[in-house]
Amino acid sequence: MKEASTDPQPLIDAITSHNASQNQEQVRQLQAQLDQAKKDKETLQASIAQLSSAPEPEPTPAVVGMPRKEGVKTILKVDAAKPHYKALTAFMQRGYMAAGATIDVADLLQEFGTYLSQGANNFAMLDTIFQGFSSASYFTEAPAVTERRALQALITSVSQQYVNKWTPSGKSQFRPLKIQNRRHKINFPIIPSEVLTSYIFDMYRENLAIDQMPIFFYIWQRLMYPQLMQDIELRMIWKGKYEELDWSAVNAGDAGQAPEKSMDGLETIIATNRTGGNPANIRFFDGEGFDYKTATDQEVLDFFANFFKWMAPVFRTMPMNVGCSYELRMRYREAYKNKWGTGSGTENHEFGSNRIDYSRHVLTEMDGMYGSPILFATPKSNMVKLRHINAAPNVINDVQKQDYEARIFGEYWLGAGFDYGEAVFAFCPADYDPHALITSVYGAHDTYQQFKGTDLTKSVTDFGSGSAGGGI
Repeated sequence: MKEASTDPQPLIDAITSHNASQNQEQVRQLQAQLDQAKKDKETLQASIAQLSSAPEPEPTPAVVGMPRKEGVKTILKVDAAKPHYKALTAFMQRGYMAAGATIDVADLLQEFGTYLSQGANNFAMLDTIFQGFSSASYFTEAPAVTERRALQALITSVSQQYVNKWTPSGKSQFRPLKIQNRRHKINFPIIPSEVLTSYIFDMYRENLAIDQMPIFFYIWQRLMYPQLMQDIELRMIWKGKYEELDWSAVNAGDAGQAPEKSMDGLETIIATNRTGGNPANIRFFDGEGFDYKTATDQEVLDFFANFFKWMAPVFRTMPMNVGCSYELRMRYREAYKNKWGTGSGTENHEFGSNRIDYSRHVLTEMDGMYGSPILFATPKSNMVKLRHINAAPNVINDVQKQDYEARIFGEYWLGAGFDYGEAVFAFCPADYDPHALITSVYGAHDTYQQFKGTDLTKSVTDFGSGSAGGGI
């Protein structure tokens, strides 16, 4: 048997050859990187030469410094010769904005001074509290142009005892009912340059058209849209009272009409029928002078029990909208707890719920019925809101620019009512005026919302310093 060779030289030669091959590959890679670096250098040098041969830039415009506080370095320079900064210059000289401004920033200026470009938290600071057209889900929506004509079919009994002679019994009647649809519009102006000196300056973009600036979209989407829905809920669809406009007396540029005068709301329809002969044939409950504000707990419970007993039997088990105000609903729950909860040992905070005892009906608070003594019940299919093509808030159809003002245009139709008055069961005091509550609680339409509360006897209106409190 031949012994294995112990000579190491072949192994050494193989290792040396492998290392030499790896070194050559590394050299090739480094050379390629060097060649690419030379090409990049040539490209950069060509770009520098091209820029060096470009024409001289325009001279720096005249600037005005806007100090943040006295003794602090200037933090912003702008071209004072540009037209949209003239309002700023005038403000710095006079200390107030021009008359008729569309954006009121006086409180911000007083609180913060001229703080400019304060970062990205301004949108959070300016968040709204609006909730939208909250009672929309309780209506049945129907398309219409100027009005809805519902056909009410009536019939007498038809069955009788058999006798083998022709003895006719029964007749039918068809009566048209009408819900009026009303035409509404939005003409809302925005002048973005009016925020130039305020805390929200960073929402102004001088390199954008006025209808493309962040402040424009913020006011449109985060303020105007929610306010439109609030107008419908709190001023129009419940407590609105239609007032015909004389178009010949309206001139371009005149102030717009209050939204609550553009349609009749459901509360107004109920109250008007209660005192005006009841052409809609709404079924009214006497109530014997019931007043939820002064009634005892037992009187409150008796009123609700008797109301639902009084309703026509065919509607007692039918799914119904039982609409009422927050105040009336809470008075019922309060009376129920005081009557049945005292001494019972219950700790259930929902004791005395919105469901009426021995009934399938549940009290439903409608936000737009604030402060109302009305209680009504009707099937959802009978409670109608009308539209034409589009429904709020998707009603904007144009934005026009004029000088430094962006004008938002919108148009929509909205009406509300009941298809069949006989299917409405309601209690309404004869002296109740829904329309009067609008301005007493929320103020006039051309003032900022006041949110006073519905019980004005509890509102503090004088703090001894000459300011109005409004009860909030």
